[in-house]
Amino acid sequence: MNHLDLRTGLPAVLTLALLLDLSSVTPKVSAADPAQSPTATMTYADAVPIQSNGSTIKLQNHVSARCYDWDHDGDMDLLVGDGEGKLWLFRNQGDRKNPVFAEQESLVAGQKSTWGNSYTGIALAQVAGNKLPDLVVGHSRRMVTIHENIGTIKKPEFVEHGTTVEVQPGCDARFDLADWDQDGRLDLITGSFDGIVQWHRNQGSETEIAFATGKPFCGIRIAYNSHPRVLDFDGDHELDLLLGLNWGSVTLYRHDTGQSEPALQGGRQLNWDNGKHLNIRNLNGDDTTPELADLDGDGVLDLISGGKNGQIFWMKGIGFPSRLQTFQNLLAEYKTNLGQKLQEDSTVRDAIFGSLTALQADLRSGLIPTAARQTLFDSLARMASQYPEYLGRQHFDLQQDPHLPILAAQYWVVLLESLPDSKPNRQRVAESLGFTSGYRTLLVDLGVLFIDNNTATSEHLDAMIRLMKEIPRETWDVETITVAGWLGPALKTQKIRSRSGINIFDLPLGRPENSFAADSPRPGVTDVYLICLAHELAHNMLDTVGRKKRPDLYERKYAGLAQSAGPHVVYRSPPSRGIDMEATKTNFRRIGAWDGQKETWRDAWVNYFAGKPKFDRAYSRGNVQFFLDSPQEAFATLANQYYADSGLMLEFCKTRWDAGHRTNVNQFLLITEYLSEGKDDGKFFQMRPGGRLTVEPVSFQRDAHERIGQLQSGNLTARFGYQDRDLVTSFELDIDDKQE
Repeated sequence: MNHLDLRTGLPAVLTLALLLDLSSVTPKVSAADPAQSPTATMTYADAVPIQSNGSTIKLQNHVSARCYDWDHDGDMDLLVGDGEGKLWLFRNQGDRKNPVFAEQESLVAGQKSTWGNSYTGIALAQVAGNKLPDLVVGHSRRMVTIHENIGTIKKPEFVEHGTTVEVQPGCDARFDLADWDQDGRLDLITGSFDGIVQWHRNQGSETEIAFATGKPFCGIRIAYNSHPRVLDFDGDHELDLLLGLNWGSVTLYRHDTGQSEPALQGGRQLNWDNGKHLNIRNLNGDDTTPELADLDGDGVLDLISGGKNGQIFWMKGIGFPSRLQTFQNLLAEYKTNLGQKLQEDSTVRDAIFGSLTALQADLRSGLIPTAARQTLFDSLARMASQYPEYLGRQHFDLQQDPHLPILAAQYWVVLLESLPDSKPNRQRVAESLGFTSGYRTLLVDLGVLFIDNNTATSEHLDAMIRLMKEIPRETWDVETITVAGWLGPALKTQKIRSRSGINIFDLPLGRPENSFAADSPRPGVTDVYLICLAHELAHNMLDTVGRKKRPDLYERKYAGLAQSAGPHVVYRSPPSRGIDMEATKTNFRRIGAWDGQKETWRDAWVNYFAGKPKFDRAYSRGNVQFFLDSPQEAFATLANQYYADSGLMLEFCKTRWDAGHRTNVNQFLLITEYLSEGKDDGKFFQMRPGGRLTVEPVSFQRDAHERIGQLQSGNLTARFGYQDRDLVTSFELDIDDKQE
């Protein structure tokens, strides 16, 4: 599909919001000319108020700005809706690299110059009959009116009486147009005061304008004042969403390629050039109204936004070459005293870390082309040999240079992410950085950067590698493992940003821990350092990776929590939506567990579970109330028992089953099933202090619903029966003592 933009100077890769064949009315833009093919970025310079006729623009009550080449003279003009129902044009009297905006002019449709008396939004898009861009106005709380263009490409003129569409309540001119369902017609996407974003499908034709009633748009609802801009942000010819919010921030939602229908990934905020999240609330008085355009002709799209105070702000987009140059310049400037400078000068610290995190943001958002990523890698890799005292793997003095281990680690992450993930590329990274021994194995074989200020012993590394190689790699996705205690206090204020990471304890190898309760058949003593690693990896499993790969098991976790909590705690449907507190409070009042007073609820909740064996033993790792309050721990904590001694965990569940506590076996099967990846075989673990690891094969027989019906290890045979919710209703366990 060919995607072109109405705005001269903006490329087809910028936006699909205006899906037209404009070959007859606007020149094609050459993708080979970077000045005419601006790229998007995640990073922007400080906001500057835009001026008109030498004075700061300030309209009444509100402003929402769009950038178009109104008169088709090759530069960007400003089209603005204010807070009183009026539209304004600010012509660019400069050129495409040096915008100078003239005095405002009223925009009209025929004799019509006012649309209601509140927030007003504007767009140019070809919706009506001919191929000229029509005037689309959002106004009067929940109205959008399309005025057909009956003028020319250089002198637009619009009919006075347009076609009006009613959209969602509280829209207040927050809208955009895009062919979301790729049927060749522009749809309406609307935001609202309460943050709901809706899609109004275009049901019209060449002769009739008609839009459907709004439907939820990818489930997005983020308070407040959501302003959508739907566009191809990353140049992959798929639609993304840029969402301005009440709180001064702007969030990017990229297209989700893993879905069969158009969908969006999770949001990522745009940033300032110091790496911190962009926010202009103290400038615009809330209600961010984002627009993208290359106002200064440098090949990088800038961010333009209005807000409640009627001003318009320009935030210059910062392309990745300049950030790479900033990083290199700072290394060179402070070659002899960078550690001291980072400790004493927050401006330098923000600049150097900001350059790395900005590069990282553009890499993750797909804004750096493949060829440029190779060049970026080569440039970054050279710096490792130029500045080994700062970027090489080594042990830094945390008293003297507290920020250097964090800087080196952040550099490693960006270098790793500059190339597509593959074992050969990880080998290139390891060679560039001079990684050896266990550090190299963790990176090359497992894709993990271990960040410990070179404090771990070879025994630490060997034990970590043994354990992690036995855990199915497809069940977790961790790019960095940090040891905060070995990295020092600077980590509290200067974070290491990675795609996904975990943190583990700074402990010697060999410290023992019994991971089983007193009613276990026997103790299950393991190594605290390694069980912490297993626990944190498990945090990345079901609730992160598995949520997409095994949504059935993700739901089963919450069904198991609901079963463990008993009948008076009510879960929503599906149970992953969490506890229905209103229904639960009703039950607690009915049974006399709560007096109905708001201030006593928390005590009532805690007291309901405290000191009761049925709740102390409803979860294999402690009183179930903790896991109801912290469901993110419900799966990860099972790893403490499973990796310490899987066979003992199964026996422990049978001991509790026979004592009438019949929920623990579901917790065992949840982690067993997830680690099995649906196969007919798996592994049992036994991990002892010092890193002694034994791994035993386990075979499964599955029922008609692919659930584990029978489990066979060396000396254990277990059989399970299920009810409709995939929870166990019968459990038999045979132990062959001769094989112990």
